Amino acid sequence: MDEDQGRTEEETFEVEFLRAVRKDLKKLSHEAQSILPNHVEALAADPRQGEPLRGILRNLRKYEFTVKGNAYRIAYRILEEERVVLILMIGSREGFYERLEQRAKH
Repeated sequence: MDEDQGRTEEETFEVEFLRAVRKDLKKLSHEAQSILPNHVEALAADPRQGEPLRGILRNLRKYEFTVKGNAYRIAYRILEEERVVLILMIGSREGFYERLEQRAKH
């Protein structure tokens, strides 16, 4: 009976944020901040929709969205057993991966 629990794609994941993401949010445009909850909900519903990253960031995934022509990224890790999407960073495309590498080291 419990065998299939936690394995159906209909069940959403819980979303958690690293503390540093608070600073990221303050740097987003007002428009990006206003639609961000929609994208976070989309990740909770289907965290595998983001693309896997490569290299030293290979254990992370990225989710991309655009607001008024500006590209944004959400970097996250899927914690399968806990059914958690852990968001590590949110920001504009420019310099995103360099900042993410620095944050992932800590």
